[in-house]
Amino acid sequence: MKSLATLLRKTAGLRGWQLSQLTRRSQEAYWVMGKAETVRCNTVHNYKLLVQTPVDAMTMGESSTCFQSWSAPLRTLVEESIERAKLVRNPCYDFCAPWQKTEDDSRILDPQVWDATLDSVLHYGEDLHEFCRKELSGFTLNSLELFFEDFSYTITNHRGLDLAADSTRVVADYALTAPDDQHEVVVLQKRRFLEDLKLKEQLAADAQVLSALERAELPPTGEFPVVLAEEALDTLFDFFLAQLDGHALFNQYSIFKKGDSVLPEAIEEWDISSTPFLRGGMRSYTFDELGFPMRKVTLVRKNQVENFLIDGRHAGLLQQPHTSALANVEVSCGDVPYQDFLEDGVLELLKFSTFRPNPVSGAFSGEIRFGYFHRHGKKIPVRGGSVSGTTLAAFTRARKAAERVQRARYYGPKGIFFTALTVAGQ
Repeated sequence: MKSLATLLRKTAGLRGWQLSQLTRRSQEAYWVMGKAETVRCNTVHNYKLLVQTPVDAMTMGESSTCFQSWSAPLRTLVEESIERAKLVRNPCYDFCAPWQKTEDDSRILDPQVWDATLDSVLHYGEDLHEFCRKELSGFTLNSLELFFEDFSYTITNHRGLDLAADSTRVVADYALTAPDDQHEVVVLQKRRFLEDLKLKEQLAADAQVLSALERAELPPTGEFPVVLAEEALDTLFDFFLAQLDGHALFNQYSIFKKGDSVLPEAIEEWDISSTPFLRGGMRSYTFDELGFPMRKVTLVRKNQVENFLIDGRHAGLLQQPHTSALANVEVSCGDVPYQDFLEDGVLELLKFSTFRPNPVSGAFSGEIRFGYFHRHGKKIPVRGGSVSGTTLAAFTRARKAAERVQRARYYGPKGIFFTALTVAGQ
């Protein structure tokens, strides 16, 4: 990387360049039907070269080259990247100027994961299997994959920027089967800190879901009060994040501008922020992929647009101040305890096959994988069918739970109560 950076500094006729390296070390173990099948460790170096060539005051050439190894002379790599850049005409933006990094990496780096060995990964997995055998009798952990990963990311560019950051990630992918062999849950979990994975708690909860699925039925059809929680929270606010982003401004599909009322007739006040400083957040970073500093940005305050997420690239394209790239979503909580939402006639929906609001229209339709219909004092398990609505209309009559939870990229109310959503079931 140093040799390539030295060559780039000596190359004439460039508007700008950036070189980044992402080194990933991984300790991995795989189990099938309770037996360790494969263990491996690997280290991968991924490099990315961004090159800009001058055209005029408003446009530039641009190309990117990604590689893990390069057998030809480095000069060939640079020359080929420049030739590709000359074929492109893109609006101009500048790479990041040098700045002083003050935040350390403690929020995104787990020493236990960083120092992990294959033996420690195997011990962790065997302990999970022993837990299942003792505590979840009859349930089968068909497969388990564990990845303990650490990352080192460095950036340097023609303006003198030189940054580095370290982070960790734990990935668990497993399949748990019910005693009747008719139902299975497949789970993929990613966390930065091993202690946040809480796989024993998750497996116990999955076993309860599988037991309930044996007597689950289709939800009723019609307009119903609905509580969205757990998996729905991961994507529920994507419409707001997409609309309040520099990409939406540049491509002119945002329906908002600063000061607009997002939910003018809402029954509750909403604060929505993007925060990169959440401990363990999977979107917590010190700087983005172009080296620009990450910052907390309040997007919506008391139902009004306060800011947009404008990363360094779009700041140049829009000629607007840089705020930050997207990080974890943080949402203000309400005053009503979650349990108080679960009244007679309410559908509590927790797991979905798909749930992703459209970034332009806000329309959503989620295929229900598991939930409960609260009826006459009973919790009736439901599965199948779908729930649908449009984000702005739904949130106008929505309320937030008082309890706060943290998920991989979410920090906010445990659940959101919607007065009426469309349910298709029986």
